[in-house]
Amino acid sequence: MAASRFSLFGTSVLRLRTNVSPIPAIRLSFSPSRFTCSAAVDTVTADSTDSHHRHPWPEWVTFIDRLKTKGYFSEALPASADYDTDMNLFKDACLTFARDRFDVFKSLSRKDIQTVVEGGCPNLFRKAVNSAKRLRAFVRLDEGDVCSACNLRGSCDKAYVLLKESEAAARTVDIVRILLFYALDSLVTSGEKPPGRELVEVSARKLLSELIELSDTPLDPALAKPAAIPPRRKEQQMNLTDDEMPQNVQMKKGDWICPNCNFLNFARNTHCMKCSEDGPKRDSLNVVEMKKGDWTCPE
Repeated sequence: MAASRFSLFGTSVLRLRTNVSPIPAIRLSFSPSRFTCSAAVDTVTADSTDSHHRHPWPEWVTFIDRLKTKGYFSEALPASADYDTDMNLFKDACLTFARDRFDVFKSLSRKDIQTVVEGGCPNLFRKAVNSAKRLRAFVRLDEGDVCSACNLRGSCDKAYVLLKESEAAARTVDIVRILLFYALDSLVTSGEKPPGRELVEVSARKLLSELIELSDTPLDPALAKPAAIPPRRKEQQMNLTDDEMPQNVQMKKGDWICPNCNFLNFARNTHCMKCSEDGPKRDSLNVVEMKKGDWTCPE
């Protein structure tokens, strides 16, 4: 299940007050999962009248507070701001932390990473899609199977596209980017939970708890920072401009290329999802997939 496209930037994103006072550390546990965060985490307090501004994930609030403590915000967080300002402010701090702590990625739960990305991408933004693809490659998920089940695939121009080997190495910044989008998704603050979303949120909160704990561990100075991935001259897209299909696109039986705009359509589409051109005619609506050993009589 993927999050709603541009509705992901809801107006009810996290608000943090600048005048806060510390309270004793608490323990966080999650049910019905078997995970318990053994590390005590500090939380930011708020007046009871300010409770409606609080994010529903205490782990997210604590994570942002930890980034504040470590100096990742160049200025104090405003008591209220529009959603664009909030998203940009959180994004810069979160991704800078993730790039600084490239060393913690392999200490995160592979099982929870898999749960977060196995249902699809959180949205159609290019960097979010690429990060999700890297994470799926890391946990060895079949990209074709994931794209087939994703409810955004009809609008995604990178469905079934595999990243080049040189671009496929997953890093801390990839999982933090995905957690950022899910934490600021309006579905979280609205309380709506589409099928399967609750499992994603449980795993996302576990990963945030792990990041909070790992952020206090010292960085090994002997570790070399990974080289940055060079930007591509042109993002490869599924709406093709050449006569040939890219080598890393996996088409399944029944998928078809629109003769009008060259968009890759899935087998179930009766018309092009991009230009509405009619799809290929079929001899029968009940197309039976042949299995190994089946054969067609030549007569």
